[in-house]
Amino acid sequence: MLFDMDGLMFDTERLAWDAWMRVGEENGWPITGELIDRMRGVTAAYSSILFTEALDGKVDFHDARTRRVRYMEAEIRANGLPVKPGLPELLTELRRRNIPAALATSSAAEMAQWYLELSGTAEFFSARVCGAEVPNSKPAPDVFLTAADKLGIPPERCMVLEDSPSGIQSAHAAGCLPVMVPDLSPATPELRTLCAAVIDNLSEAIPLLDAL
Repeated sequence: MLFDMDGLMFDTERLAWDAWMRVGEENGWPITGELIDRMRGVTAAYSSILFTEALDGKVDFHDARTRRVRYMEAEIRANGLPVKPGLPELLTELRRRNIPAALATSSAAEMAQWYLELSGTAEFFSARVCGAEVPNSKPAPDVFLTAADKLGIPPERCMVLEDSPSGIQSAHAAGCLPVMVPDLSPATPELRTLCAAVIDNLSEAIPLLDAL
């Protein structure tokens, strides 16, 4: 099974949204909700392109992102990392069934490692693929193809858990079994045509394991 991270395992997309809006408001930068939505689920490199285009190159993306990360880290250190419902139960069931799991995230490796350590979930993942490790960001299939290869399992036998449209598109393009657990982005009719299933929380993935 292949896991996205932000918005799927951890309720961090809301933190990112709030942090991006705070960065914009405090600095007078026109960072819109539409732009934040477009940057959700993709790598920092691709976000940089979207950000630069949207703001006509007038704001340095890396400066803005550093401020956003700083706000998020302060929030997590103060209040803890919010874990999505059903994650512990699903990971425990995967271990019981000897089904390997891989992390396949657009986030940086350092951030992923920190989140896994904070949540006590690092031991459940046999492999990890993070942001800059693949040439093309979601919605390209690279991250899931690489994760499947690291597990030694054909993509068509890998279930992918995702919350973002770009992630579902990526999983579908990779030939995996996309399962959407909506977070900030709804499961639109178009996205549903790409999904093997749409579920409300991670524990609902347990009955789907027989499909693997």
